[in-house]
Amino acid sequence: MKHVRLNQSGLLFVPRPMQRARAVQWLKRVHAWTGFWGALIFLLLGASGFLLNHRSVLKIDTGEAVEVSAIEVPVPAGRIADADGLGAWAKSELDLPVDAKPPREPAGGAPKSFLGRERPEAEKWTRVFTMPDARVTVEHVPGAPFVSARTEAVGALSFLKNMHMGTGLGVLWILFIDTIAGALVAMSLTGFLLWSRLHGSRLLAGGIVLASLSLALSAAVPFLS
Repeated sequence: MKHVRLNQSGLLFVPRPMQRARAVQWLKRVHAWTGFWGALIFLLLGASGFLLNHRSVLKIDTGEAVEVSAIEVPVPAGRIADADGLGAWAKSELDLPVDAKPPREPAGGAPKSFLGRERPEAEKWTRVFTMPDARVTVEHVPGAPFVSARTEAVGALSFLKNMHMGTGLGVLWILFIDTIAGALVAMSLTGFLLWSRLHGSRLLAGGIVLASLSLALSAAVPFLS
């Protein structure tokens, strides 16, 4: 960390009682150690955030999941009463670490065109277990004596995206990311306080803040309902 030299006015935005060398040294240490704590994760979040932010505009392909295994698991008649029951049964039977979620598109029951005629398809219950590096899909036709299950592996970009969003990760990961968020807040505050007149005037500082807020608002407001 580069040594911060105080000019006659001291550090900008730092109260006079905190203009002592020890207080400034404390600010520098907090800024440095919080940055060290989250350095690698900042890189992960930055790269995955860029991926998420531009995946639609730049058409970034994160790769389709590739099926690696499939099985039909026997199930006693009447054991599964509905789609949520399928999720609960599959989580227990297949020893899956995450909860089931409905698929993005409902499976079965909707009419489909076949040989030139619209025909209703048999009802099918589907639940999906999404983990950072894989996805398990289970399907069950009511009354059938088995449940179909398939495992799909995701690529590196999808894995990075899932890590950013915390997909399939537990409470410990959420708490860890909370500490990273706290580190970012601490770095922002201490960096702001350590900013000195050697790097610009108060007018320039205010201009940078206003320009940043104006750009953010002009980009977001047209899309707000």
